Amino acid sequence: MALNSIEHEWQRFSKMIFRGMNPSPTQVFEMKKAFFAGAWVIVNGAKEVGEPHVSEEEGIEYFKNLEQECLKFHKKLMQEYVEGN
Repeated sequence: MALNSIEHEWQRFSKMIFRGMNPSPTQVFEMKKAFFAGAWVIVNGAKEVGEPHVSEEEGIEYFKNLEQECLKFHKKLMQEYVEGN
């Protein structure tokens, strides 16, 4: 697994999400801001987990909870996509 920059992941994501579309520069910029804001939350969480006041168990639980939250959101998106088509 390669560890890529946020910009690299943004480029991959934006190619996928905007495929077949002609988004305005404003739409692309607003989406990029949201993407980087989400990344910022994760970066800060990772830094906080590395601090002495957060146990390893708490850190593991934190990241498991984030993963479950993302999976739940993805499942909802896919369900809405199926229902919309």
